[in-house]
Amino acid sequence: MKISVITANPTNDEIYDKTDLSSLVGSIDQNGLLEPIVVTKTGTIISGHRRFAAVKELGWEDVDVRIVDVENEVIALIEHNRYRTKSEKDVLRESRFLEKELRAQIGRGRNATKNREGKNLKLDLELAKRLNVGTTKLKQLRSIENYQPQLIEDIDEKKISVSAAY
Repeated sequence: MKISVITANPTNDEIYDKTDLSSLVGSIDQNGLLEPIVVTKTGTIISGHRRFAAVKELGWEDVDVRIVDVENEVIALIEHNRYRTKSEKDVLRESRFLEKELRAQIGRGRNATKNREGKNLKLDLELAKRLNVGTTKLKQLRSIENYQPQLIEDIDEKKISVSAAY
């Protein structure tokens, strides 16, 4: 697909912090693109924002893509980043976006149970599972963010552990 028709998903920048691309640019320059960029039919990136930035920096005009048809772009974006190395801030932002999308999908009240095919949904458990973190850790991070948000930066900088901050 032509680089010029591919667009970044704006939600990606709202969730994930920018990272240094120099090693990725070097790797792609030396080895090529090992994994295609995942895009919607309209060319919006679902997975591969860093790879996309790297190939643009290298001056590529075309890039290999895998086109997917997703029901919910935000959920797909987060799912494709499940095993990414993330800061605690990234995890917290993911949890907020994912919670909003899940609540919108399943609704509330009688219709919510029908939308879940009768299954009970424990939102904290579902969020932790989808974010690939423990439920306790997610609850602790949310509490820290609520009462002492400045500690999240210290946690990301490895100055203090999540449990110690909590």
